[in-house]
Amino acid sequence: MSISRTTGTARLDSGTTTVVFHWTDGIPVIVHLGAKLPDDVDLDILVSALMRPTPQASLDETAPISLLPEFSRGFMGHPGLIAHRAEDAPSAWAGRFTFTRYDTTDTGILFYCRDPYRGLDLCTTCSLDPQTNVLTFQNELVNSSDRSLLVDWFAAPVVPVPSRLTEYLSFHGRWCAEFALERMTVPVGLTKKENRRGRTSHEGFPGIVLLGENTSEDSGPCLASHLGWSGNHRMVLERLPSGEMQLQMGALHFAGELLLRPGDSLKTPELYVTASSDGLSAMSQAFHEEIRRKILKFPDPQKPRPVTVNTWEALYFDHDWDKMTQLVDSAVDVGAERFVLDDGWFKNRDSDRAGLGDWFADEEKYPEGLDPLVDYVTNKGLEFGLWVEPEMVNPDSDLYRTHPDWVLGLADYPNPLSRNQLVLDLTNDDVTQYLYDCLEKLLTDHAIGYLKWDMNRDLVMPGNREGRAAAHKQTLALYALLDRIRAAFPHVEIESCASGGGRIDMEILKRTHRFWTSDSNDPVERARIQSGFSFFFPPEVMGAHIGPAWSHTSGRGFLPGFRGLVAGVGHLGLELDLGDTTEREFPDLRHAVERYKADRHIWHGGNFYRLPSIDPALIGFASVSKDKNQARACVVQIDRPRSTVPALVRIPGLDPDVQYHVVMDDPDDLLDRANRGFSNQLASGNLVMSGAVLTQVGLQLPVLYAQTGLYLTINKSESM
Repeated sequence: MSISRTTGTARLDSGTTTVVFHWTDGIPVIVHLGAKLPDDVDLDILVSALMRPTPQASLDETAPISLLPEFSRGFMGHPGLIAHRAEDAPSAWAGRFTFTRYDTTDTGILFYCRDPYRGLDLCTTCSLDPQTNVLTFQNELVNSSDRSLLVDWFAAPVVPVPSRLTEYLSFHGRWCAEFALERMTVPVGLTKKENRRGRTSHEGFPGIVLLGENTSEDSGPCLASHLGWSGNHRMVLERLPSGEMQLQMGALHFAGELLLRPGDSLKTPELYVTASSDGLSAMSQAFHEEIRRKILKFPDPQKPRPVTVNTWEALYFDHDWDKMTQLVDSAVDVGAERFVLDDGWFKNRDSDRAGLGDWFADEEKYPEGLDPLVDYVTNKGLEFGLWVEPEMVNPDSDLYRTHPDWVLGLADYPNPLSRNQLVLDLTNDDVTQYLYDCLEKLLTDHAIGYLKWDMNRDLVMPGNREGRAAAHKQTLALYALLDRIRAAFPHVEIESCASGGGRIDMEILKRTHRFWTSDSNDPVERARIQSGFSFFFPPEVMGAHIGPAWSHTSGRGFLPGFRGLVAGVGHLGLELDLGDTTEREFPDLRHAVERYKADRHIWHGGNFYRLPSIDPALIGFASVSKDKNQARACVVQIDRPRSTVPALVRIPGLDPDVQYHVVMDDPDDLLDRANRGFSNQLASGNLVMSGAVLTQVGLQLPVLYAQTGLYLTINKSESM
């Protein structure tokens, strides 16, 4: 870090990135955020050289895109703070921050500003990790006056977007189709994306990637931003008439939701930003390393991600003892390491119409409680896991009949149901204490090592006991409950599930260990979902299950090898009736499990790549070990190919000077049918090729039928 007090400049550096700040009397400005600059760059000259001219028919002084742009300084774009006094104070909607001081940390800088007109203090924290190359930003607002302040919008520190990044990747979706991608040109004007669903949502993941016109997976500039927040959020991308661009992200508040009384403070969610000059895969790897080093905290970091068998698509609500124990036995036979009892185990839970909130074992299904099943599972050498949905309640439940006032809603309005359930008000201390007591008893009384924590509906009219909107505080209360459980039971892993991928972000990941990426186990849909997911998150937190031959969510059928290929790229699980599989299918499932166990250390610790192809129906992933001695690649043809012969597939990230032995696995044994002939060295298993050729030229793949694929094992050649 280098700082010039006299000219108001500061510089942060990592291995690949430089950030330069400048300030005079107002909120600091980011002058440069991108590729690392030479050490001898004169920051004063840089700031002077980048000063913008004053055009005709404009204010005499150009208002910059500061870390929190202010319209009081003449900034005509979207402001970073919109707030006003709750009492009669006509001028309190405006204001102007002045720079007061800064502090430094080992990896960053804190800027302090004050608005004397409104009695507000602002602290902006900027940190650049020297190893991960990820910036972490956060704003904090303090109401230092004697009057309350209503906050309508408070952005995390605003990111100026380099003008050469003219396109962006938008992440959207729906249930069973999360992380869908669209690549679009940044238009002139304001592009705003908002989420009011009370969770991160399937529809509007809080992340964006800005990129150049020719940026690809392995070349070109890009800049990505993700808001670590599990509730309502807003993103503003604005290209101003001046040609400048700004990116704002922050928590979205309902009207009157955030009232700052005198002395109160408000922090924005943390904003994670990384810039790459070497394409999209390098950008993703920065986020993956940030998560691995700083966010994800496994109880046992050395423990491999266990193969999970989940009961949902095998049993649904039919918890017959004989079927259950048969599934446990089959889980052992297939090579599983964890057994998760999904929905249907608690009181009166024979459908999704009743029982939520009554977290006690159903006496008809489990007359002796959960102990016999837990013992049966653990005696077989499997870890036991349990499904819960603590935030929800069915009207047909003892809890709701006793405490109908414990739900979010507004008394004068109908409270709409979703999946026959309502949302408990976690901002009520009595509610969270009840939930904690229920979970504490389950985790204390039984050998439970894993909780699948579900959340199956959006928040509608989330009013608290006072009738005030409480979506923001509901999210904070969820964090507090999870923190309390993690502190009391540090050995328990937790999966974040929200009808699949409805709650996926870095802040919830600080308290959990795995995402249920989607309720879809259709491998065609999953391949697309997992590709989008990988832009921000590493494979080891990507829950990916082998589903039944007939997909319950899409109605399509798939071969076992194809299902195993797609699921094996993430954290592998199986979610099907293993006792009902065919004699041919079960060995294929076991093979997928064995392959995953052999290679998970590479997928879960290496550098992850998406393999580009001119064929949009050919999706590929690769992971290269940190020492570059091993790599694994999975290539799947999700639809009929674009051409009669596949294009070459390059394997990035290898050591150019090392010779590698490449072996192909065709799990469904269909290559002889799909090809009249394929006799190159890849087919023979004798292919040895340099990393330079594999990376720069690539491999010729055989013709693949739709919904089939290949697995490539790439190891440093022993003959070297």
